[in-house]
Amino acid sequence: MEPEEIFVKEILPDDLKDRLDNGDELIVVDMRQAWEYKNGHIPGATHMFVQEMPQRMNELPKDVDIIFQCWHGSTSLDASAFFIDNGWDADRIFSLNGGMGGWVQTHGMDSLEKA
Repeated sequence: MEPEEIFVKEILPDDLKDRLDNGDELIVVDMRQAWEYKNGHIPGATHMFVQEMPQRMNELPKDVDIIFQCWHGSTSLDASAFFIDNGWDADRIFSLNGGMGGWVQTHGMDSLEKA
């Protein structure tokens, strides 16, 4: 029997910015290296390095939309699938399309916070 394929929803940088600007309840998880996060991250994002996720996953609530973000948008797809596979609601898990590169291309470096 084939394992069930997990469908991960993606969110575009403009749609994420709109949700942030509207004050929607959500969590942006920046999965990059700590030094990358410190040099600039999406406003309000929390840092959780991808290799720490199995140990830290219970820090994230299951009743809030979570947007995973890496540099290019592929590792965040894997992380999203991992969380869905471990009991998080697929309707509340998103991967940022294009990752940080897509965010910066759309909104510029000036849109980033520094830690």
